Amino acid sequence: MTQIIEIAYANLLSPMILFFLLGIIAVLVNSDLKVPTAFYSGYTMIILFTIGIKGGVELRNVSIMEMLPTIGAAIFLSLLMFFIAHLLISKVFRYPVVDSFAIAAHYGSVSAVTFIAALAFLDKVGMPYESYMSAVLVIMEGPAIILAIILYKLYASSHGEKDTNPNANLKHVIKEAFFGKSIFLLLGGIFIGLVAHVDGLAMIQPLFGDLFYGILCIFLLHMGMIATQSLLKIRNISPVSFLFAFILPLIGGALGVITGNLIGLSTGGAMILGVLSGSASYIAAPAAIGQAMPKANSGLYLGSSLGLTLPFNLIIGIPLFYWFATTVSSIW
Repeated sequence: MTQIIEIAYANLLSPMILFFLLGIIAVLVNSDLKVPTAFYSGYTMIILFTIGIKGGVELRNVSIMEMLPTIGAAIFLSLLMFFIAHLLISKVFRYPVVDSFAIAAHYGSVSAVTFIAALAFLDKVGMPYESYMSAVLVIMEGPAIILAIILYKLYASSHGEKDTNPNANLKHVIKEAFFGKSIFLLLGGIFIGLVAHVDGLAMIQPLFGDLFYGILCIFLLHMGMIATQSLLKIRNISPVSFLFAFILPLIGGALGVITGNLIGLSTGGAMILGVLSGSASYIAAPAAIGQAMPKANSGLYLGSSLGLTLPFNLIIGIPLFYWFATTVSSIW
């Protein structure tokens, strides 16, 4: 227990977490601090491109056969977390069916920011990890979102419900889930990192490398503000109803770490797989779910994934999953 507290304390004092907490405080004290929309879009693109480029560069030295077990495990965990989340939210917390599918889609998908924070944490403690984990991030973005939409449409059809959104056809939503902004930028970055000339990559290093963590800190400041605003918009709902936002990360983190060890990942790689399984999407999933399930309460799925699970993972989850990964690795 002492070790967990020490790791969590060290993580809490990292600049990224402090920027996130500053964003929370800015909203709570009603500060007039604002981040321009254009600036937000710009640094989101830089962050996602940087993740992809770094992953693409690392993929140059990895064979597809080496990645196959992790790819299979990633898809399995994504779908498993969707079913676990749906059952927990619909049967235990008694949310309506449409909200259960919508929230489960978010928890079956992944958070790029949590992934980056986990990489930064591992770099700080000097623990190596598999170079292709950025590709695993991309792979885990879409499956749960697509499954949630298909199952919801089957449910709606069997209960005589009709879509109220003309853009909610399955083809359009699948396109949004697999080629929406976040996934497209990640895939584009991976392609550039994989095929670009080394000299060319060196030329863009100042923006997509040297400035990355500074830009990420500003992004997390903004995320702290948005997360707090999302929670403040939710009214007349008991705090107990949101306990799943803390239960699911713990389940996903444990399953991811154990699965990573079973398929032979390093301790760092198993920890990252746990972080991905325990995270929740708030970029790709809301875009697709908003189109396909307009009746779902956006305050619920954004408030839980962005307002609760993201800060929980950044502050507590990452050091907890690291401790669990090192413990399991020593026993295995």
